Amino acid sequence: MPQAKGANAIIGYQVESTYAADPGTPDLTKLYFVTESLRLNRELLQSNIIQSSRNPTAPSLGKHAVAGQIATELQAYIGYLLKGILGAATYSVPTHTLKVGASVPSFTIEKGFTDITTPKYFKYSGCKVNKASLKVRPEGPQELTLDFIGAKETVGTSTFDATPTDLGLSKFLGFNIAAITEGGVAIAIVTEADIDIENNLDGNVYCINTAAPGVRRSLPEGKVRVSGKLTALFEDDTLYAKAIAGTESALVVTYTLGTGAGTAGNEQLVITVPELVYSPNAPVVSGPAGLLVELPFEAYYGNDAGASTMIMTLKNTQASMA
Repeated sequence: MPQAKGANAIIGYQVESTYAADPGTPDLTKLYFVTESLRLNRELLQSNIIQSSRNPTAPSLGKHAVAGQIATELQAYIGYLLKGILGAATYSVPTHTLKVGASVPSFTIEKGFTDITTPKYFKYSGCKVNKASLKVRPEGPQELTLDFIGAKETVGTSTFDATPTDLGLSKFLGFNIAAITEGGVAIAIVTEADIDIENNLDGNVYCINTAAPGVRRSLPEGKVRVSGKLTALFEDDTLYAKAIAGTESALVVTYTLGTGAGTAGNEQLVITVPELVYSPNAPVVSGPAGLLVELPFEAYYGNDAGASTMIMTLKNTQASMA
């Protein structure tokens, strides 16, 4: 019998209209990914009963705990996933504007192993993005890691959607970074940046429920946190002085393919953190080479006109973000 190979694995995802319920019309979107660890975990609970010997009794299965990461690369056609990170999206051809919303959508995610004798499909319902991490680098693919928490797993021999939508693979690379601005001014000394968005989901909502025993009833969002780290050449103390003074700043990263107009081959993504402060972190000498300054930051919403801790503006040919 053939062994399943990771290279042949398939992942598809679809926004749910009702949490943890299959969408009425299957319409999965193919997800190009690097690695994944999404799965069901159920703890084995040991009984303390005494049965007149030192032998234990059989354990019982604990609650359903669906969780895991999907690592991918920043792409022009992952708008639904970006909405899953922040929650709110508005659309006016060809521009999507994504902001922090009151809630984030849940997804049905299916991974398929079709190269074994009897294909197997693992469907995960009620999946929400708990954390997203983006590594902004000067070259190559831009790593995007999504941490999901979900409700339940269903294993079968048939797929939820036999004809998933393939939006293609249009990657944003480091060489596609058209501009980085810091505090509203173009900056040319940034070597890398890490940006994390956390939704702080409450994964402990389990109810005594005979219809779905041990399954998460809901995944309510907590307060969003946007944080990260900016690394730059140490040429002067401008950035460090901002950190010492607690001066408000901002960070904008713009990725552009072609003209950036939003037509095929001309996509654009602008990531804006409009209000942030740095934590002082003085440069250190770890050797004779050139020195860097690494400044952790925390973002917030105070009075920016965008009214969101983070704003993503995506231009592509997708017809809708509903």
